[in-house]
Amino acid sequence: MRPLLLLLPFALAACGGSGTSVTIDAKSDDGDNSSVRMENGTLAIKGDGFQGSFKVPQIKVTAENFDMNGVKLYPGSEISNFHVAANDRAGTAKDEGKVTASFTSPAALATVQSWFRDKLTAKGFKYTAQGDGFAGTTEDGDPFTLDLTADGANKTKGQIEVRGS
Repeated sequence: MRPLLLLLPFALAACGGSGTSVTIDAKSDDGDNSSVRMENGTLAIKGDGFQGSFKVPQIKVTAENFDMNGVKLYPGSEISNFHVAANDRAGTAKDEGKVTASFTSPAALATVQSWFRDKLTAKGFKYTAQGDGFAGTTEDGDPFTLDLTADGANKTKGQIEVRGS
């Protein structure tokens, strides 16, 4: 499957305190299924023929670590949940994948909206307003949604989802 949205390369840095919850689920039509979950300093791996859990340093994924086809999150944003789902189809059927990231930005909703509008336009994304966020396609044609909500006067919560094949 095309590195779909593992198009979201990020360097995972160890840190103390609460970390980012990371999950990866992969399925294939031939019955091979696996998952990786990292929460609260525990990495759990489950796959065909192997299962285990390990203590690891917690990570915190921030705006600097996140990239969606050249569009970063608003500066100072922190990702609370990061999920990758991949479905490998047999034969000539189209593989599918989805990346979802939930984040908090340290700015008012209007400021974060303006930031994303400028960045999406500069990178050639096609999009329209959807509620307080946006929906459209990346320059590669992958559909995305970006949901934004105010969380007080100077904080915005968001969730971005990108689908690809």
